[in-house]
Amino acid sequence: MRIAQISTLSAPVAEHSTGSVEALLWLLTRELARLGHDVTLFATADSQVPEGVKLIATQPAAYGANGAMDDWHLCEWLNLARATELAGQFDLLHSHAYLWGLPLSPLARVPFVHTTHIVPDDNMAKLWAAYPRAHVTAISHQQWSAYPHLSPGAIIHHGVDVERFPFTAEPGDYVCYLGRFVSGKGPRQAIAIAQALGVHLIMAGPRSAYFREQVAPLIDGRSVQYAGFVQGAERARLLGGARALLYPIQYPESFGLVLLEAMLCGTPVAAMRLGAVPEVLDEGVTGHSVATLEELPDAARKCFGLNRAAIRRWAEGRFSVQLMARRYEHFYARITATATLPP
Repeated sequence: MRIAQISTLSAPVAEHSTGSVEALLWLLTRELARLGHDVTLFATADSQVPEGVKLIATQPAAYGANGAMDDWHLCEWLNLARATELAGQFDLLHSHAYLWGLPLSPLARVPFVHTTHIVPDDNMAKLWAAYPRAHVTAISHQQWSAYPHLSPGAIIHHGVDVERFPFTAEPGDYVCYLGRFVSGKGPRQAIAIAQALGVHLIMAGPRSAYFREQVAPLIDGRSVQYAGFVQGAERARLLGGARALLYPIQYPESFGLVLLEAMLCGTPVAAMRLGAVPEVLDEGVTGHSVATLEELPDAARKCFGLNRAAIRRWAEGRFSVQLMARRYEHFYARITATATLPP
């Protein structure tokens, strides 16, 4: 099958990209190529595509970098338009750029799949409703639950390269916060939870204005430590060495890749019961989720006693990148076989 994957352009596609969508697409295109498909990626020119994957670059780099346009809306639209222009070279297009490609579906004249990786809003729902026969997939059951009149063609959970997150049987004496430093992720709450537990906390993620203003003053280098932005083996070591991952999110998220990464290392998760968390955690086996922040310290204590080998087995059997790729492959085959194009 000749498959075109259309990335977002906020970062280059790479194995260790700073962009979550771009890193996920590196894995997905790699696996689709390994399954024998002819895969082309629409992304920035500085992307590092997997072996066997072709690159069509529509901007030299991420928004405003190295001569790229600095209007991110325009960058994304040009990328989608270029893929649509070349649609005749493929059996299928798959856009991960929100749902902005929906109006282009009738012009592509080949099946056009659309996936957004964020929590959809009313505008996205209205856009989809204007193209009710469009091929839209979801990354969790929760993602489109606020819009029951819209039914995804498939629900395909994210997958992780299990080899990049080796199992750690014996953790260190700390808990971990790993993610962006924004209020909705709950980094200040993670500090309060660790203090309530009396346990050392290691935090990691890219610096931001919120980090400098709201989090950095609370980091003393002893009970609370900042490890910087970690990727690759360093990321796996940090997660694997933690007694638990703290996930005190303040708003529902459509997924949470860091949960999979932690569980593959054998590390349990103490999380707020919001968004897709109930789909990702096996309650009492891979972690504990709660309805209120006040309950999170106790949930974390319960996590300390969970069987780390069982956590690894559960995550490996459900969230591998190979399983994700095969599910997309099955969906692609189904819609190309029926050739049901939006009117």
